[in-house]
Amino acid sequence: MRRRVLGVVGALVGLMCVGEVSASAGPVVRNGPIAFAGDRTGNFEIYRMRQDGSHVRRLTHTAAGRASIFSDWSPDGRWIAFDSDRRGNVQLFVMNRNGGQVRQVTHNTQFNGDPSFSPDGSRLVFEHGPNAGCCSNIYSIRLDGSGLRKLTHFTKETFASEPEYSPDGRWIAFAKFPPGGSRSAIFVIRANGGHLHRVTRQSLDAGHPSWSPDGRRIIFNDNFTQPVGDIFTIRPTGSGLARLTFVEGRGQADYRPDYSPDGTKIVFNHIAGADQPPEVWVMRANGSGKHRISDPAVGAAFAPRWGPLPED
Repeated sequence: MRRRVLGVVGALVGLMCVGEVSASAGPVVRNGPIAFAGDRTGNFEIYRMRQDGSHVRRLTHTAAGRASIFSDWSPDGRWIAFDSDRRGNVQLFVMNRNGGQVRQVTHNTQFNGDPSFSPDGSRLVFEHGPNAGCCSNIYSIRLDGSGLRKLTHFTKETFASEPEYSPDGRWIAFAKFPPGGSRSAIFVIRANGGHLHRVTRQSLDAGHPSWSPDGRRIIFNDNFTQPVGDIFTIRPTGSGLARLTFVEGRGQADYRPDYSPDGTKIVFNHIAGADQPPEVWVMRANGSGKHRISDPAVGAAFAPRWGPLPED
């Protein structure tokens, strides 16, 4: 075990590197469609829609009693990774943007969920564990199913989930419940598994982290384990906390935020009240201009992910 002084120095160096490395960003891309999970057929499937909520298209076709829920766009906007229990345990799959060319990525008897593409499109980072309600760690894998890497090594009482690569591919943000804890916090770790540090204080009960396209901010929602929540942003170093939404009462929540590829807007889930289905809303990056783009009359719209528009 490292001495305490070395641990402190290492943590400080890691924090400084996050601020420096993540500030570099790739070229600005055009905003494309939004993927989400909807239950309009009776079970959850992956859909996509335009930025205004129009032209909804079903992409997955899962058997009754099964579900395909969490998804992510490839950096070029041509592929979608998603998790599904269509073949038993929850596994990772990849399909093209129209729902074709589906191929399975993971093949094991455990839970594999909430995938996120690396910026170069070569790997997926995801949550892996014995089952969806127990313990889990963060892993990465190549799209062909090879090169499995375990990035965190938490005890069996710890729940690590919702990982996402930083835009430069050098860091991964994720949500973590401590052993015996009832509140979640956002952590950041190097893509190779080193320099783990906490970004948000435990009292925020933070979840669903997502990086801004320039890597300077992480967006998330508070009250991860409660029936009410708002959306915040913070620097990867843990400074500069800013609140973007203000729900009006218990039973309402804004959660699962995701930046648009150009960083000017945010898509997120909103619940209008108790027993109401989740809706997809969009707002400007500063929290203004909130408006709904999904239709709750046709069912839930959950876990939105904003993709880039593919180049011709």
